[in-house]
Amino acid sequence: MENTDPAPPGRTAFADRALTAYLETLPLPRARLGGGAGDWRVEEVGDGNVNFVYRVLGPSGSVCVKQAPPYVRVAGESWPLTPERVVHEYRALEEHGRAAPGALPAPLHLDRDRHLLVMEYVEDHTVLRHRLGRGALHPGLGEQVGDYLARTLFATSDLALPAADKRALVAEFELNTEMCRIMEDMVFTEIYRDFHRNSWTSPELDAEVAAVRADTCVLIAAARLKDRYLTSRQALLHGDLHTGSVMVGATGSRVFDHEFACFGPMGFDVGGFLAHLLIAYFAADGRRGTPSPPEDEQQAWLLDQVEQTWDVFRERFLALWRSSGRGDSYPAALFADARGAAALEAERGAYLDRVLCDSVGFCGAELMRRLIGFARPADLTGITDPGARAACERAALRLARSLLVDASGHRSVRDVTDAARHARTG
Repeated sequence: MENTDPAPPGRTAFADRALTAYLETLPLPRARLGGGAGDWRVEEVGDGNVNFVYRVLGPSGSVCVKQAPPYVRVAGESWPLTPERVVHEYRALEEHGRAAPGALPAPLHLDRDRHLLVMEYVEDHTVLRHRLGRGALHPGLGEQVGDYLARTLFATSDLALPAADKRALVAEFELNTEMCRIMEDMVFTEIYRDFHRNSWTSPELDAEVAAVRADTCVLIAAARLKDRYLTSRQALLHGDLHTGSVMVGATGSRVFDHEFACFGPMGFDVGGFLAHLLIAYFAADGRRGTPSPPEDEQQAWLLDQVEQTWDVFRERFLALWRSSGRGDSYPAALFADARGAAALEAERGAYLDRVLCDSVGFCGAELMRRLIGFARPADLTGITDPGARAACERAALRLARSLLVDASGHRSVRDVTDAARHARTG
């Protein structure tokens, strides 16, 4: 007899008929798909490291189904991982969706027992990393992601939320411990010692990797950032924001894959995204063969998007604070007169300066992790000539060290893009 059981807890993947039969019982997905289970088609579309992901197509539309096995999908049972991560992803979609409607897929259903969520399938969009790897541009990218960051990070901070509401949210996301531990280890610890998951272009970069691990300035900077990640509860983060977790199309961009969501320093999200724009910047040289002094059109555009992302984030975050700053931080009653208002406005600028400093440091940490650690991005691994790949990675490593050890010395986002140009040309 054919199995149509709708994937009990612990099941690693759905059979197609089991999945469509299951979705037929869910009102929101059923309405979005149109027709009935016999009219629907299932495609496995996941290209990430962690989960099973399906697109289900119906006469009226599509939905995306993500199922979290109790391990990392690409590693199998040798790397156990809590399937509860899907619950935190669903909740992050809800919270960030309220703050930035239309900037991420709409969540449609959560099944806690089966570790499964159903969400809107974003039609006619492509993963940003894939487009960048083909040399393409996406007009408005920096503005769109900067706006998403401003809205989501402000709305979940103490600047917008009463303390009791913020503490309740923090307590909920504190349970995403295993996913946070992955970041704590991979970004801040494993890459700085001999560890089996690390990977780099060898032997071309062996000397550079040894130098990084012997560099106490780098090690102290990474440890400080890890302490910041561990101890700050500034806002609800996406937790792994990069060019592989942004989809782009004619109608704009959407952010997805919130399974690493947690409360942490705002700069972790901002810096992580900037790091991947910079990886694409350096990788463009690898696709051409060797770095050459003139930037191509995409490279110039990528550095412009680094600046746009930060500038839009800062501008819109400040605007939200001025208009909606009703949280328990910086109580308005203390700054009611003209002198107090001026002091508060100056403090707002200083607050964002501190977020920039965090962002610069976390950008350097993420660059370092993606160059010599686990889960190196396709921007780099897709460069087939190891000599060309190593040349652009060597330049990116120069920038990573600069941002890590001297985050406060990069006082503006223009300092970051200038440093990237300097690192590229040696």
